[in-house]
Amino acid sequence: MPGGQSLELQGFMEMIRRDDYLILDTETTGLDDAEICQIAVVSSSGATLIDTYVKPCRPIPASATLIHNITDEMVIDAPAWAYISDRLVPMLDGRQVIAYNAVFDRKMMHKSAEIAGLPKTDWKAFSRWWCAMLAFSEVYGMTSTHHRGRYRYQSLKTAARHYNVPVQRQHTALDDCLTTLAVVKAMAGFSTEY
Repeated sequence: MPGGQSLELQGFMEMIRRDDYLILDTETTGLDDAEICQIAVVSSSGATLIDTYVKPCRPIPASATLIHNITDEMVIDAPAWAYISDRLVPMLDGRQVIAYNAVFDRKMMHKSAEIAGLPKTDWKAFSRWWCAMLAFSEVYGMTSTHHRGRYRYQSLKTAARHYNVPVQRQHTALDDCLTTLAVVKAMAGFSTEY
């Protein structure tokens, strides 16, 4: 915590330096009782492994569309969560997975399955999840006024700005994956070129 790197941050940095991980990001129909409407996964080399819209069971609210510009028309022919989940399980099996706000992305993966009437997949049972937001917040070092001993969460945009990482577009799953990749490489002292 303040004054030195936590063991979690040290482990995160060591994992990044091994350069064998995946970055995952989602766009959703909301923040709570919501579903995934776009998902992307990239490798540590920047190769795109998955980049697709996802057809949610319920309409995308206008408030969500205002953020990510994804409409019902754009997802009408997209695969359902059941198909995407079946592809993700072998892709993530045994892997190190980084997300910028990992708790939220996993929550939305669970919610998407629940709303679709699918069994719950315990993503943490077969893959190791890391949160780039928590790691960057510790590196950034602004302590929380609400939680003693914790760091204030910082946005991906703030992290990108901190490391001079150009952000082409925000709130597309693939672009957020690539921005997160550049940020974590910069955190570990690597070049942000990939």
